[in-house]
Amino acid sequence: MRIAMTSLCCVLASIIFLVCIKWDWSFILIPTLISLAVSLSNFDRISFPKKLIGIMLHWFLSIVIFIITIGITVFMLSPMGMYAMYVGSALAAILFALITNIILPFPKFWLSMVVIFGLSVLVWPIADYMHAQPIFKLAALKGRENIITIWCSLVGFGVALGIHHRKHNPDDDSSLR
Repeated sequence: MRIAMTSLCCVLASIIFLVCIKWDWSFILIPTLISLAVSLSNFDRISFPKKLIGIMLHWFLSIVIFIITIGITVFMLSPMGMYAMYVGSALAAILFALITNIILPFPKFWLSMVVIFGLSVLVWPIADYMHAQPIFKLAALKGRENIITIWCSLVGFGVALGIHHRKHNPDDDSSLR
């Protein structure tokens, strides 16, 4: 249930961004909304004693990694072409997962990172497919803006899986009952 709630909050964050895309500083909304979606939907799991400080730290670091990722991706566009978008998407997802792990620890860190990386690499192929298919020409997914919706959805889902993955406890094997 919590995985679905966090994922839904991330999708809603991307939709709010798409509504506000015409605003001059709208690019700041992406890391702000995704960090708030993850932090607030998992408020009870924040590892900081003062939860507001944890949320503010998550928000600030999300903006920093967003700006760094945009800069690195733009820098790599010339030598790598469109492959830089795959790298930028994966880099943003991994860095977002790392800062989220500080605030909301992942029980199985490496497995979570692999899942998040795999989901982030799927963003561009899915976005290209949706852009090429006329059935996906919805107002919320028009043009290339669907990349933000797909990235927030997939990475948000991966982060939610990471936060809520339960460690297997051999003493509590309820599947045998």
